[in-house]
Amino acid sequence: MTATMTFLDVPFKEKDQAKALGARWDNISRKWYVPSELHEQLDQFARWLPQSQTGTAPQPLPANPSSLNLNLNPDNEEEKGTRLSIVLRRIQNALRSQFPGAIWVIAEIANLNQNRGHIYLELSETNEQGQTLASCRAMIWQSQVQRLLERFQQETGSQLAVGQKVLLLAEVNFHEQYGFSLVIQDIDPSFTLGELEANLNAIRKQLIAEQLYNLNKQFSLPDDFFRIAVIAPPAAAGLGDFRADADALQKAGVCEFKYFYSAFQGEQVEAEFLAAFDAIAALHATNPFDALVIIRGGGAKLDLNMLNLYAVARRVCEAKLPVMTGIGHERDHTILDEVASCRYDTPSKVIADIRHHIFQQAQSGKQHWKQIEQASQLLVKRYLHQLDQLDHTIQQNSRSSLYLWKDKLTSLKYQLQQQGQRKLQTTEQKLQQLQQTLENQISNQLNQFKNVIEQQQERVHQEAKRALKHNHNQIIQWIAFVLSSGPKTQLNRGFAIVKNPEGTPIKTAHEAKKSQHLELQFIDGNIHAVVPKDAEVQPNKNDLKS
Repeated sequence: MTATMTFLDVPFKEKDQAKALGARWDNISRKWYVPSELHEQLDQFARWLPQSQTGTAPQPLPANPSSLNLNLNPDNEEEKGTRLSIVLRRIQNALRSQFPGAIWVIAEIANLNQNRGHIYLELSETNEQGQTLASCRAMIWQSQVQRLLERFQQETGSQLAVGQKVLLLAEVNFHEQYGFSLVIQDIDPSFTLGELEANLNAIRKQLIAEQLYNLNKQFSLPDDFFRIAVIAPPAAAGLGDFRADADALQKAGVCEFKYFYSAFQGEQVEAEFLAAFDAIAALHATNPFDALVIIRGGGAKLDLNMLNLYAVARRVCEAKLPVMTGIGHERDHTILDEVASCRYDTPSKVIADIRHHIFQQAQSGKQHWKQIEQASQLLVKRYLHQLDQLDHTIQQNSRSSLYLWKDKLTSLKYQLQQQGQRKLQTTEQKLQQLQQTLENQISNQLNQFKNVIEQQQERVHQEAKRALKHNHNQIIQWIAFVLSSGPKTQLNRGFAIVKNPEGTPIKTAHEAKKSQHLELQFIDGNIHAVVPKDAEVQPNKNDLKS
């Protein structure tokens, strides 16, 4: 299969106009180009066409590069090197001879986008460490898109998407301008399904080898539920079915549901799931949950395969509470369902079982309450009869004891009154003596404090007067100094002030020479002077000495 393409020189500000006319962006060459189906309408792209206008779709590469017989410069031994276009064109011809037809290629879809009916892909191969070993472009022309995608979706239950490992029947193409690419002619859905099952088996074997596979199954479901953690994709239909009953239970105060959201498809599945497990573990340590529920509505088999991750399955196995799963439909199956303590077909069945457990415990509690109520009524009647008998006995005994203690208390009362009066008199005398002693001591201490305060007050007064006098004399000296330092005083001493025509004082000889017209201010008047242009500035003797 061949295709015709033409690259364009499109300025950034005009890219939307070119795109609207049907131009496409090539990630390899980083240029816009006209696809083959629009080649007959090339005149509408004339404003962006380079001097070389047309190109041919990439042609096949050989499987064995050593078999290439390029013969780059057979005719001219003296010419140094061969033009790049000739080299690449001969490579193209060699590849055509090595790959005359399509071949089956195993690769992983790294990127996928659709434009004007065509599917453009980036294929890659990685090792176990995630390092890229190989990558190339590929495309499915519009004429093949519907047939291939419908068959793939019908057999796998999912659309072609990034991250899938696929077996492709592809034609190898190479072009001297556009490089290497593959044109896909067919896709084998059974290979992709086989890869999914192989991945599931690998995870299962690793968990069994690490003795983790049955770890969570050792937890049995509690007899009753009071607090449940839920991991689900946000705004999912399955979550809505689950919450229809869960919210009613929570509103009634029967059971609390704490929701943690995670992606169930795409590249963020593992990171968001592990973050949800970390948050649940932190809360479980302080306020334990009775169970962890993982739910998601039904979906395509390849979509549910996003949950077959070793890291997520391991966290389910190691969870410190029973895990209940309700993922997809009855026919759906993931590794999380295998390792969980209890598996359900749908989210609705999970909440139905939880509701059934709670209802059973409520019925059992109601029966127990009736039994407790009946037994309590019998005990109350028995204890009331006993209390009546005890009350009669207590009343008789209390009367006898009252008369006996009344006689004893009369004599004790008289003795206590006599002792109290004597004790009171003695205490009053001691208090009077103590009061007189305290008054004398306080009076002496007050007199001493008064004398000390008067002495301190006199000292402070004298120090303040001395400080004021000293500061007054110093201020007078400062005022005299300031008055003696003014311009008038300096003029009286024989000094003069030199100013420029604007009246600004001049401090240096260089400034005076530059100004030329000077004004000299003396004590009795001003004189105007002119400095010759050739006047020589003599350095100050003091400056020379220094």
